[in-house]
Amino acid sequence: MPTEQLDLGRMTGLSLRLRVVLSGVLMLAAAISAARPSGADIDLQAEQRFQLALEAQAARDYRAMLQHLRDAATDGHAEAQEMLGMVLMTGPALYGTAVKADRCEAGEWMRRAAVQGSETAKVQLTFLNRLRSSPDGRRACG
Repeated sequence: MPTEQLDLGRMTGLSLRLRVVLSGVLMLAAAISAARPSGADIDLQAEQRFQLALEAQAARDYRAMLQHLRDAATDGHAEAQEMLGMVLMTGPALYGTAVKADRCEAGEWMRRAAVQGSETAKVQLTFLNRLRSSPDGRRACG
């Protein structure tokens, strides 16, 4: 085999390996940039905040869960409003000292979710109103 063909074969093999490595690096860079950013300066959508709340709940980070729920609920996310209402209704019974029970705020979030059509929120709101009517639960919400 002539030397010129051998050199050409080596260059072709090297070029192919370089292209494979380069495409791997580019795919890794694309995957990293597509991953969910964790920076505080990122503007997250309500659905993303709700998903972060669910992840925080699964990790038992109830303070983070509550903050993500409040953010998503404030942005109008009906499921976050419904869940925030339930979290505030149960408070420390399910979430320890990280969440204080607040029936008045729970009612507000349940009402917002109910207005958006949440049947669960409507049922929970009825239950919450019954709790407020009980002797121990009577408290005016302002």
